[in-house]
Amino acid sequence: MRKPTITSVAIAIFASWMSLTALTPECFAQSAFTGTVKDQSGAVLPGVTVEASSPVLIERLRSVVSDERGAYKIIDLRPGTYTITFSLPGFRTVKREVELPSNFTATINAEMTVGAVEETVTVAAESPVVDTVTNFKAQVLPRDTLDSVPTAHTIQSVGQLVVGVQLNLPDVGGSQAMQQTYFSVHGSGTSQTSVLMDGMIINGLQGDGGIQSYLNDAGNEQMVYQTGGGTADSPTAGLKLNMVPKEGGNSLHGSFFGGFESSRLQSNNLSPFLASHGVRVVDKIGTYRDVDVTLGGPIKKDKLWFFTSGRLFTVNKPIANAFWIPQDRTYADCVNAVVACKQAVDDQSINSVLFRLTWQVSPRNKFSAYMDRLFKSRDRDVSPGDDPATSGFRWNSPIYVTNTIKWTSTITNRLLIEGGYSSNLERYNNLYEPGVRKPYGSSEWYAGARHVDTVLGITSNAAAYERGVYPDRYNAQGSASYVAGGHNIKFGFQDSWGPFRRTAYANADLYQNYLNGMPSTVTLLATPAHWQERLNANLGVYGQDAWTIKRMTITYGLRWEYVSEKIVGQAAQTGRFANIPGFEDIRLPIWRSLSPRTGIVYDVFGNRKTALRFGFNRFELAATTTIAELYDPANVATVQATGAWTDLNQDDIAQGSPGCVYRTPGCEINFANVPTNFGTVSLSKFDSKLKRPYTLSYNLGVSHELFPGVAVTAEYFHGALKNILERNNTLRPGTLTGPAAVDNPNYRPVTVFSPIDGKAITIYDPISPAVQQAVANVDTNDPKLSQIYNGFEFNFNAKLPRGGRVFGGSATDRAIANSCSAAVTNPNILLNCDQSKSGIPWRTQFKLVGTYPLPWFGVQLSGSLQALPGYVLGTSALTQGSVAGPNLTTPNGASTVYTVTPTTRYTTCPGNSASAGCTIGALVIPGMNQASLNVPLIPPGTELTPRINQVDFSVAKRFNFERIRFEPKIDLFNAFNSSDYYTVRTLVYSTAPGATYKQPGSILQGRILRLAAVLNW
Repeated sequence: MRKPTITSVAIAIFASWMSLTALTPECFAQSAFTGTVKDQSGAVLPGVTVEASSPVLIERLRSVVSDERGAYKIIDLRPGTYTITFSLPGFRTVKREVELPSNFTATINAEMTVGAVEETVTVAAESPVVDTVTNFKAQVLPRDTLDSVPTAHTIQSVGQLVVGVQLNLPDVGGSQAMQQTYFSVHGSGTSQTSVLMDGMIINGLQGDGGIQSYLNDAGNEQMVYQTGGGTADSPTAGLKLNMVPKEGGNSLHGSFFGGFESSRLQSNNLSPFLASHGVRVVDKIGTYRDVDVTLGGPIKKDKLWFFTSGRLFTVNKPIANAFWIPQDRTYADCVNAVVACKQAVDDQSINSVLFRLTWQVSPRNKFSAYMDRLFKSRDRDVSPGDDPATSGFRWNSPIYVTNTIKWTSTITNRLLIEGGYSSNLERYNNLYEPGVRKPYGSSEWYAGARHVDTVLGITSNAAAYERGVYPDRYNAQGSASYVAGGHNIKFGFQDSWGPFRRTAYANADLYQNYLNGMPSTVTLLATPAHWQERLNANLGVYGQDAWTIKRMTITYGLRWEYVSEKIVGQAAQTGRFANIPGFEDIRLPIWRSLSPRTGIVYDVFGNRKTALRFGFNRFELAATTTIAELYDPANVATVQATGAWTDLNQDDIAQGSPGCVYRTPGCEINFANVPTNFGTVSLSKFDSKLKRPYTLSYNLGVSHELFPGVAVTAEYFHGALKNILERNNTLRPGTLTGPAAVDNPNYRPVTVFSPIDGKAITIYDPISPAVQQAVANVDTNDPKLSQIYNGFEFNFNAKLPRGGRVFGGSATDRAIANSCSAAVTNPNILLNCDQSKSGIPWRTQFKLVGTYPLPWFGVQLSGSLQALPGYVLGTSALTQGSVAGPNLTTPNGASTVYTVTPTTRYTTCPGNSASAGCTIGALVIPGMNQASLNVPLIPPGTELTPRINQVDFSVAKRFNFERIRFEPKIDLFNAFNSSDYYTVRTLVYSTAPGATYKQPGSILQGRILRLAAVLNW
C-alpha cells in the first residue's frame, strides 16, 4: 500500500473542510443555549426568533430561528450574563435572564402565549446548573472566584483546588509558582494535560506537551478545568484546561493586584517529629512580591477592543536543610548545629507582559490576537542537601512567549467556521554557578565533577550537566459547526509541529557517586554535545455528531491522528568517553490511529434537573518528541552508563579512559561494567512496527439539581492503558516460563538478605563481564503489560445568595500495573511486577472551596480545604504518558532499595537471616559483575508520605466608589501550620550516621500571611 504523503494529507484536510459531512458538537469549552419553544397547548412553535444578547459579545447579539420541531441552538458563546429573547408574530415576546458559564450547554425552554409582539413577558428563573446535553465533567472558575479564593494566581495553584486533580507538588502561598508542577487526573500521566487559550492549543513541546508556560491568570475571565468525558476535538485523556480570556469591552476598565509575603509574616512549622528525623530548618518564603496590572477597553466601540496586562512576580525561597557551608566545615556540622550556617535561598522571578486585540471585522466575522511574553530568571536552584555555592543552577530565558491568532466567522445562523494559529516557545538555559564551569580538559575540569552521595542525600562540587533547552511548538487548527434539526455537527483538524534543540556540557564528563562518603561508582556522560529532534506533524482530523432524540443526546465521532517524529542528523561529536559518529536524519515509525469518541446523556425526568451520562473514548497518548529522544545517539539525557570506581590514589578524582586496565595507575573506573558500544551508537533502537500507546477511558455518572442552584454529581471512571512500550536486550535473550517466571541463561540467581527484616530476596547478576557489556536494546509493544485505573468521585457545586459560591467533594482511586512479561531479558524486573499482589492502597482526597460576601460592612470570606492522600514515594510502575517519559529500565517501579556494589559487605543480619546464610562482614554478592544494583526492599506504590492537610483562608473588605472597587485582603495560607511533608531525601536504605533514608525533604510552607489588595475600575 502506498503511504500517504504530507501533500495528500493536506488535500484530505481541504476536502474535509469543503464537504461538511463529518462534524462534532461544540468546540471544547465553548458554551451554548439550547431548548424548545412551545405554545400554551404544548404544541411546538417553528419560526421563533431567539436572540441571545450580552455585553460580553463584541457583536452584542446572536440570533437563530427555531426549526420545525420548535428546537433552537445558539453555539460558540462566551461566558457571562445573557438576555434570551423569544419573539414570533401573534405571540407575546418572552425574555429570560440567564448566567452562562464556560463549557456548559444551558437548556432554556420557552412557553409563548398569544398576544401582540410588543407585549413582553419577563420570566424570572434560576440559571440551569445541570448540563443535560454534554458528557463533560468540568469545574468552572469565574473571575470573582479567582480573585477571592487565596491562591498564587497560577493555573496550577488554582487547578489543585478541583476535585480529582492531583499536582505532583502542592502549592502553599505561591511556593511552587516559579517552577513547573504537573497535573494528573484519573490515572492519566502528567503529559496528557491539554492547555488552551480561547480554544486554541498552547501546550509546549517539551515532555510531550506536559511542560507549560507560566501563564498570567489576570488575563482570564474564566478558567475551566475539565476532568472527565471528552469529544473528538480533545487530543488527550488528561486534564483539559481552557482559559476564556478577557477581551476589553466598550468601556475603559482595569484592575490592580498586589500581594506581599515574607519570612517575618510566616510561622515556623519545625515540629518535634521533623527535628527528630534530621530536619534542621524547614522550607520558607523569604520574599514574595506579586504586582499585576490590567487595562482594557475600546479602540473603537463595538468594533475594536484591546486588553493588556503586566506582571512583576518574585518568590525567593529558603530551602529546607540546604546551607552555605563555612570554609573547613562540613554539611553534617550545619545539620548538627556544630556551627551556625546560613540557609540557602532559591531566588526566582517571572515578569511578563500580555496583550490581546479583538476586532469585529463585520457583523459575522471576528478576529482576535494574543501574546504573552515572559522574562524568567532563577539563581541557586537547590534542593535539600545541595551545596548552593556549587550544586545549583542559574536559569535564564532567551525567549519565553505564547501567542494565538483566531478567526471566527458566522456564515449563517446555522453554520460557524473558526480557525487559527498558535505557538509556544520556551527557550531556557541551566548554567553552572559562577566559577564552577572549568576549561575543557584542564586539571580543574577533571577535579570539577559533580559529587552525589545517595546515602547522605547531598550533592556538591557541581550541578548536573549544563544545558540549553529550546523547544518550539507551532499549531494550526480549524473547525466548522452546523446545527440542523436534532443534530449539532462539526468537524475540524489540529496540527502541531516544531524543533527541539538542546546542548550539554559537564565538568569531567561524569558524576562521582558515593555511598556514605565512600567512592562507589561514576556516571559516564556523552558530553559535550548538541542534538535536536523534530516533530514533523501531530495531526488530528476529527468528526462528530451530537444527536438529540427527545430527552437523550447521543454523541458519536471519530478522530484520525497522524504523528511523525525524527532525529535531526548531525556531524560527529567527541568527548572524554563518547565518540558519537555523524549520522543522517533518523525517522521514527509513522503512527496512524483511529479513535472512537462516544457519549450518551439522558435527561432522566425531562425537567433539566437530573442527567445520567455514559462515555467511552479512546485517547492516544500525547506525542511530540519524547519517542525520538529515546533513540537519539547524542541525547545526553539517555546516553549514560555506570561503572565501578575505586579511588586508588585517594585524590577524589575519578581517573581512567576506555580500554584502560582497572585498578592500575591512572585507571580507577571499571570499564568492564560499561556497554562496549557506549557513546558510539544508541544503546536502544525501536522496533520498526512500534505502535503508539493509547488509553481506553470509560465514565458513568449522574448529576442532579438538589436545590435551586445546587448540583451534586457521582461518577465512576475506568481506564486501561494499551500498546505499552517494553525494552528488551536482544543480546541477553530469555524465555517467559510463567506469569511471573523467566528462564534466562545470561543471569545467575543470587540471594540478598534484607537489612530491614532479614528476608531472603532473589536477584540476578550477569554471569560474566562479557554479558554485562553486551547491550543492544530494542523497544517494542507488549500486549501482556497492563495498567488498570479505577476511580470514584463525588462533588457538588452551589450558588449561594449574595453571589457566594461553594464547590468541592471527594475522589478515591487506584492504578494497578503488571510488568512481569518485561522481565524476559532482565529477571530483576520480576520483583514486585504484579501489583495486584503488592497491596497498592486506595487513595482518597477531600476538597472544599468557597467564597461568600457577608451582609455587613462589605466583608467577604473565602477559603479552601485540601485533605490529600500521601504522595507516593519512589518511581511508579509503567510511567508512560508522563513528562519524565516512559520508564523502560525499571517498569516494575522503584521504592526503598538496598544499593549493592561489588565491595558491599553485610553489616547486619536481622531476623533469621544468619541461619539462612547471612554473615556479617561477608560480601553481599561475591564476584558481582554489575557496577551497582538496587535491591528492592519494599513494593513500589506502597510507600507514601503522611496525608497532606492544608487550609487556606481569606478576609477582604470591599469599598465601592462609583466605578471604582477597592478590596484590601488578608490571605492566610496553611492556617493550622501543618508540617506535613511530601518528599523524602533518599530511598536508599541505610542506618549509618548521617544517612537521610526517608528523612523529610520538602515540607509544606509554615503558616504564612499575605497582605494583598485588589482594585477594579
